[in-house]
Amino acid sequence: MSKNLKPKIKAVLFDLGKVILHFNFDPAFKRLSKATGLSTKEIEDYFVSSGLEVLYDGGKISSREFYLQVKKALGFKIRFEAFKKIWNEIFTLNQPIVRLIEKLSKTHRLVMLSNTNQMHFEYIHRRYPILKKFDRLILSYKEKCRKPDERIYRAAAKACQARPAEIFYIDDRQDLTEAAQELDFHVFTYHRDKHSELIQQLKRLGVLSI
Repeated sequence: MSKNLKPKIKAVLFDLGKVILHFNFDPAFKRLSKATGLSTKEIEDYFVSSGLEVLYDGGKISSREFYLQVKKALGFKIRFEAFKKIWNEIFTLNQPIVRLIEKLSKTHRLVMLSNTNQMHFEYIHRRYPILKKFDRLILSYKEKCRKPDERIYRAAAKACQARPAEIFYIDDRQDLTEAAQELDFHVFTYHRDKHSELIQQLKRLGVLSI
């Protein structure tokens, strides 16, 4: 191949949260606040400072262990199934991305790469059929490592059945797209206000027709 020719994009790699699905933890924090007497700010600060969600997303603790540790720390009496409902009902579909996935699924291999946990993923997989459009799903809790760990990007590239230079990766966090770019992925840092820019970049790379 000539050095002046860019490799053709063979696969598109999508992040989940704030790309395919928007999410908002405020409703969950409000419900936990009612159950505990703690403020929503205190509950949010707990999840940020405890590092528990990082362990859970990384597959280091089970769903039951996560629930029991949160229950002990916050002091509530909510049963496990009720807690799952509170924890999971935070998502809404990003319809422009859904339409893009449906279109690209006819022309490219699609893989999802997400830092996520078992409760969230099982809920999302049941509720949102758009995930069936993906050829593979690379999930941090199953891989036992989280982005930006190089190992999970390598697992995603293998799932894409392509070299990094043949993969277009969409994520909402710049630190995560930068980590992938260092490995030679084509990347786009997504925000809902930048959807038209994403489409233009996909057209420039020949992923979408002009």
